[in-house]
Amino acid sequence: MVRLIVSCMDYRLSEEILKRAGNDALILRNAGANVNGLKEALRSLGDQVDEVIYLPHTDCAALKLVYSAIKEGKRVYPEIEEKLVKQFRDKNFQSLQDLEKINAELGESALKAVFPKAKVTTQLIDVTKIKIPERKPKYYLLKPQSRYSGNVIGAYVIQAPDRSHVTADIKIAESLNLKLEKSEI
Repeated sequence: MVRLIVSCMDYRLSEEILKRAGNDALILRNAGANVNGLKEALRSLGDQVDEVIYLPHTDCAALKLVYSAIKEGKRVYPEIEEKLVKQFRDKNFQSLQDLEKINAELGESALKAVFPKAKVTTQLIDVTKIKIPERKPKYYLLKPQSRYSGNVIGAYVIQAPDRSHVTADIKIAESLNLKLEKSEI
């Protein structure tokens, strides 16, 4: 059986994710730990997943983008609207913190629906309470089984079985002026 970790591509999270992953977990990472954007990839894993660790976080740039799109009318690419923003349009929130909690709840609920037999655990990581590496203005596109250290720590990491699952996330990385350093997908 398989342990799956779903989290955000944020550069601050890599070490926290690896602490929980061990050597055999699959890791999926995208902008905002957005389960909605990963549904196809998640479904492809089928019944082999028996444990899911869901790790959204505070101070998330993707959720700041959602907040700006909904509360301030900021325009976003249609694909980002569809994969990320749209799911929050009918939600009642007043602050980024409210939105982060809603994201954690929506993600956990969706993971339980996709993996009804799996143990699903959610931990909203407070980035003020973790060791933060120096930020590198680059990103990596990695397979779910890839592990990283050294040069990757401090960079943004998108992990998925196929590039088609994360096209909106790549647009977000590019909008942050990040340079693609390596692609396995």
